[in-house]
Amino acid sequence: MKERKTLTREKIDISPVTARYMGETHLMEQWSDKMLDLILNGPTLGSIKKEEIRAMLRQTYAALKVYEQIGPMASPFQNDPTAIVALAFKELYPDVDYCAQLVPDLADENGNPAYGLTIFPEDGSTPIVCISAKVPISAEPELLAHELAHVATGENAGHGPEWKAAEEAIANKYDEILKAMIPSEGLEVSVTPHKVGDGGILAMPLKDNIPEPKDPSWKLTTCPICGAECWESGLARQAMEAEPDLRAVCTVCALKAGRTKQKK
Repeated sequence: MKERKTLTREKIDISPVTARYMGETHLMEQWSDKMLDLILNGPTLGSIKKEEIRAMLRQTYAALKVYEQIGPMASPFQNDPTAIVALAFKELYPDVDYCAQLVPDLADENGNPAYGLTIFPEDGSTPIVCISAKVPISAEPELLAHELAHVATGENAGHGPEWKAAEEAIANKYDEILKAMIPSEGLEVSVTPHKVGDGGILAMPLKDNIPEPKDPSWKLTTCPICGAECWESGLARQAMEAEPDLRAVCTVCALKAGRTKQKK
């Protein structure tokens, strides 16, 4: 798998303390289109102050580093839970690399369907995190956090204390980042390690959003709260069989339940 290259450096950050002595007074958003075009495409920079060019480079570098920490493709969603999990891991383990991918028919070494797994190549190269493309989107952040804990602790850690501590650290960092991004009065989403018996709410995709699912295991059902038609996946049925207290509702009612719980 091809390693992606980044332009920013892990150990080089923009220091706001240093900036105070550089006379940086104009941020890029304050510049006119004509000024930006002149700097980027003009024949000379002789009339532009060195401090202004430096300010532009510093601001560009800081923004680029944030995007590169998320990955090669920045999410279009401002509060994408999976991207925030990746960012949380990067902040906790800045020197640990991995590759992640969604796999349509993910299976373990015995050929059994798997939700997530991490491959540690025999040559010691970058670990590969695989998440099943068939799991609900709402399950992806938790699965990614689970597998990244394996990446952080290594192939031989299993699900022991070291792995457990890493998983909890990723979850806590996720909550910290998300709370800084979303106002306290907004809807918060928390990623916590799931255990059988925890119960909770399972969100089922609405038929209006997915008229014809490609997975034959999906069965049409109705939301027990609002009556809307939605899809119950094979994985959802397995989860509900294992956890009698787990309640399945449509995605809209699941979001409403989350907002109601937060207000209490």
